[in-house]
Amino acid sequence: MLSLVGNAKNAGKTTVLGALLTAHPHLRPGITSIGLDGEDLDTVSFLPKPQITLSPGALVATAEGCLKQSDFAWQMLERTGIMTGLGEIVIVQAQTAGACLVGGPSSVKAMEQVVDSLLRLGADKVFIDGAFARSSHAAAGEALIYVAGAHQGPDMRRVADNADYALRRFSLPAVDESLRFLAREQRPGWVDNQGAFHPIDAASALGQAQQVLDQVPPDAPWLYLPGAAGPEFVRRFVQQRDRHRCGLILVDGLSIVAGDDALRHLFLMERPLRVLRPLRVAFVAANPYSPSGRRFDNAAFLAALRAVTDLTVINVLEDDAIAPNE
Repeated sequence: MLSLVGNAKNAGKTTVLGALLTAHPHLRPGITSIGLDGEDLDTVSFLPKPQITLSPGALVATAEGCLKQSDFAWQMLERTGIMTGLGEIVIVQAQTAGACLVGGPSSVKAMEQVVDSLLRLGADKVFIDGAFARSSHAAAGEALIYVAGAHQGPDMRRVADNADYALRRFSLPAVDESLRFLAREQRPGWVDNQGAFHPIDAASALGQAQQVLDQVPPDAPWLYLPGAAGPEFVRRFVQQRDRHRCGLILVDGLSIVAGDDALRHLFLMERPLRVLRPLRVAFVAANPYSPSGRRFDNAAFLAALRAVTDLTVINVLEDDAIAPNE
């Protein structure tokens, strides 16, 4: 399974998906989205965007209402029972080539159900196309492709810095095996030097950041958050670093929900950050073009991104090929 995560609306995720499908014509793909993708005009910016083009035999999981706006012949394979504002998510097989409007489920749990169904029905590989810069769907995939698009802003350096922080977040290492028991815990808590867990009197760190931090002993080696580490928590965790020495354990890198400045200060602390569910970034796709007309120099943009990561960075529209095992 591959999830596509963009740095902004109109980053170029759908274009990258199209390039992947073109590069692997013998695959029987399963395609879905964590929202609405494939419309002629973006529903927020009203800028033109590419459609998702299917080949005969491809499987797609989309809201039933989206099929009425698609121009390919299809055969119904399965109803999932997952309801959206555009109708039930159904799985169909393309009988002819054509453009598809894909509106998939909106939660990770529902996405996992859809992915399981696509694989059971015969998809060789499942591609999850993100919508509106959302990255929660990456948790349902085995690997993700990070799409860095020029549409995020006019400053190439800032776009590259944003990619740096995002990729660090997505690449956090797994906890030691001795701490994997934390996956069973539903409340925040701290871990002592003997590996024992001590729950905190707070349902989560959201809206209770100070309450959580006040209950962590100064010498505790770890603080576990089963939910999100939001902007307020990250800010207070950094500001109060002299009051504690703990590292953070999170469910996955997507649990850190904070802006670039907060992430920069968090990483500068050099506290250990670990996750129960590590993500794998397959490669970084660079899109130097914005549908608004702005563009970066391709070579300069590739160099800027390669300066912040050791991962493979390519422009899928200009590089020769995407490796078959990506």
